[in-house]
Amino acid sequence: ERELEKMLDAQDRGEKEGANRNEEDEDEEQPQSEAAVKKSVLSVAGGDRIMEALELADQETRELLLLSKTSSKPVTNNPLLIGMTPPQYILFILKSIKPSLLEQSLLVLPLHHLERLLYYLLILLRRGMGVELCAKVVVFLIKSHQHQIVSNHNLSIPLRELRKLLRNRLSQNQDTIGFNLAGLRAVSQFHQEKAQAFAGIGDELPGDDVWAGLGFGSDVAAALVSKKKSGSGDKKRQRKE
Repeated sequence: ERELEKMLDAQDRGEKEGANRNEEDEDEEQPQSEAAVKKSVLSVAGGDRIMEALELADQETRELLLLSKTSSKPVTNNPLLIGMTPPQYILFILKSIKPSLLEQSLLVLPLHHLERLLYYLLILLRRGMGVELCAKVVVFLIKSHQHQIVSNHNLSIPLRELRKLLRNRLSQNQDTIGFNLAGLRAVSQFHQEKAQAFAGIGDELPGDDVWAGLGFGSDVAAALVSKKKSGSGDKKRQRKE
């Protein structure tokens, strides 16, 4: 009977420990699942924003083409695009999405919106705007939608131009960064040499002879200073007497 009681007690303890572990695991899994759900919701919202921006940009480009053909009046900026051109607005929307959510937001896009996005990225690269972000988006889109892009023959010519533009723009940015780094190194070296040249000058100069070796005007100034000192010394002696 005692052995049975011990076995039952051990089983009860094991069940309680297992229940406690399951509760702890559930508590640990809940924040992770909530974070994953929140991240997916934000990525879907980012994809929706990109699609809305592409539709607005397409509509604006059509209206601009019609206005250029029908009237010669100056075109006013669309307030829906915050006073920007369609490519600039697309770049603004891409920059407004968090970098950690950008790739997941791009995965939500269908093929039609993907083609339009590549078109606007091509225009941005021609103008040299947002080169780093455009290169990142182009490379990710081609990697993630490789089969769809290869099967679509309409994208062959834009892709060739994109490859050429990416190489040119990235090489230009590389040259600019290298030039700026070389300039910063030259400036830092100049300041180091200047600091070394002036180091210890205060120790070498005598305390009273500040004007030594500075030219004729400095000699006159030194004489005036010494005259003032001698005059003040004579006045102190007279007062003592």
